[in-house]
Amino acid sequence: MQTIAFYGSSLLSAYWNGAATYYRGMLRALAARGYRITFYEPDVYDRQKNRDIDPPDWCRVVVYAGTVEALRAAAAEAAKADIVVKCSGVGFEDDLLLTEVMRAARPGALRIFWDVDAPATLAELRAAPDHPLRRALAGLDMVLTYGGGAPVIEAYRQLGAADCVPVYNALDPETHHPVAPQDRFCGDLAFLGNRLPDRDERVAAFFTRPARATPEARFLLGGSGWQDVPMPANVQRLGHVPTADHNALNVTARMVLNIARDSMAANGFSPATRVFEAAGAGACLITDAWEGVELFLKPDEEVLVARDGADVAEFLRSVPPERARAIGAAALRRVLAEHTYDRRAPISTSCSGGMPIWRPRHDPAARHRGAGAGAVLLLGQRPCHHLPRLLQGLYDEGHRVLFLERDVPWYAANRDLAEPAFCELRLYDDLPGLAADWGDRIRAADAVIVGSYVPEGGKLIDLVAAMRPRQFCFYDIDTPVTMALLDEGNTDYLHPRQIPLFDIYFSFSGGEVLTHLEQVRGAQRALPLYCAVDPTLYRRQEAEPRWDLGYLGTYSPDRQPTLEAFLIEPARRLPDRRFVVAGPGYPEDIDWPENVERIDHLGPADHPAFYSRQRFTLNVTRAAMRRMGWSPSVRLFEAAACATPIISDDWQGLGELLPEGEAIVIARSTEDVLRSLVSTAEPDRRALGEAARDRVMRAHTGRMRGRELATALRQETATAI
Repeated sequence: MQTIAFYGSSLLSAYWNGAATYYRGMLRALAARGYRITFYEPDVYDRQKNRDIDPPDWCRVVVYAGTVEALRAAAAEAAKADIVVKCSGVGFEDDLLLTEVMRAARPGALRIFWDVDAPATLAELRAAPDHPLRRALAGLDMVLTYGGGAPVIEAYRQLGAADCVPVYNALDPETHHPVAPQDRFCGDLAFLGNRLPDRDERVAAFFTRPARATPEARFLLGGSGWQDVPMPANVQRLGHVPTADHNALNVTARMVLNIARDSMAANGFSPATRVFEAAGAGACLITDAWEGVELFLKPDEEVLVARDGADVAEFLRSVPPERARAIGAAALRRVLAEHTYDRRAPISTSCSGGMPIWRPRHDPAARHRGAGAGAVLLLGQRPCHHLPRLLQGLYDEGHRVLFLERDVPWYAANRDLAEPAFCELRLYDDLPGLAADWGDRIRAADAVIVGSYVPEGGKLIDLVAAMRPRQFCFYDIDTPVTMALLDEGNTDYLHPRQIPLFDIYFSFSGGEVLTHLEQVRGAQRALPLYCAVDPTLYRRQEAEPRWDLGYLGTYSPDRQPTLEAFLIEPARRLPDRRFVVAGPGYPEDIDWPENVERIDHLGPADHPAFYSRQRFTLNVTRAAMRRMGWSPSVRLFEAAACATPIISDDWQGLGELLPEGEAIVIARSTEDVLRSLVSTAEPDRRALGEAARDRVMRAHTGRMRGRELATALRQETATAI
């Protein structure tokens, strides 16, 4: 376990300290990866009197007095760390702190300068050739920056930095998320930011002037330092807004404004913390224009971009509430999918000489290196359902992943994951093209995994087997169905003779099917690799229950009898309760009771809200899965991640995954469902959902699946050796 000594302005207080949220999100993500962190902050600017949080359990915090003696004592502790980080803008004797910290760092420790205001810092360096940081750059291993893009990277390299990597702001969905609105924050436009000299003019242009131009609208101004600045009568000053109130402010105001500082706007590629905080709350965000905004949120769909104050005023007049809500919802989906601190957090990898190098996950250089140690190549189709969670987890474990996908017309027209951050995604036209273009990568990879349902999968397996990959595996996402198709001789993605070719046969199902694969089908080794959930996307949303029981699933003839017995019949017997069924394909002749609401289509982004508005949700398993057992569906884990209590049909292995009566209700009759709906006390219902969520978070996330896959591949290598 590596230790980090981190010297910054303040982790505990956001008072006159815009970097607080950035520090918290990034360091908590690093702590989750096993780093042991100590944060050193000086007691200055009344920050300790205005703490937002108590010292967290994921980071030790040392607060030292604002004296040179205390600074030197704190800096001396850098000698204990494997990685030493000095941030810009600490606020007390920054130059001396940099010198003392880097002097104390032991030989072999990684030395990093983390710049949370790179444009301002670079301006200082250009103006002062003898600046202490400029002299120190040659002895540092890396500069990490809050943002700035290519201009900042190039500037630091020209000044002598060995490397410079932007690690942009992001969202921590555990702390910033949708909440209930609060009347005290009602208004048309809210801006939250401390007053700073290089922001005054832009605040006047993008906030004050629009306030004067739209006197019928109500404006909210939060942050420190604005008390003496003249404002129009329709501006309410909020003063310092504690971090705990940011969600309510962002949720309640009709729109939220981001205004970059002069230097940030000039350099571009510098999204502020408030951008992701607002998007994470589902707010309709208006931002001033700056280069690179489209890399983070899509203009007009996920964010509104204003060229000047007139644009801000026009947005206030012309954007109806329903469009504002749609923009906020789209922004929330985007930041949860691509811009969380968990995805941003640097990871430690190995390079020449064994020196650990940190790179952000979005860095193409970290993703697109050639095959080698830790490289995994997957041949599959459409990494857009359960696979992203697995691949993200595998990537988090330090593996480089290449996903090769057959380019077929239907998928080409319906792709929604063009360039994922967790893998290199490439297309091939046909099998000869695959061999010609990717044969070398297939042979060099540490493991090659072929998925089920790949077009011409049987021919592809023979082609890859002839290349003699180091490890050759199969991943079956529908094992019971595959077994039935093999018996019928009706599958072209896998032939019975090919099962013994694989070093490992990974299966979406566990239990007896694994024994069947090894003893009957001839698999060398069969292991379960269940579906998983992404906890950054699936989490409890605060909402009043709308339905007593709901079900999410496409119509299936073999599931319909269970749906009839476990939802439709209870709805008939409980006419005063509300039920819902979401999913396409249901025949028109189904006799739906009047208290059953039908939703024909529900996009994945809407699933968490759907689950969160149910008192109970129903899980119904396909017949083939139920016969074999040990076949959890992704819907089961998604509902549990939202802490929604689950009523499920019974199958072997379910009670081991989610203990019956503790984390799930297993129903064997209509009466069991009725009893749960009518007789379960509210505290018991909530406890059931929380227990399921706890189980899923500990054992059934994409990170855990990636770890299981990585462990299995390592064990196979060790056995082969």
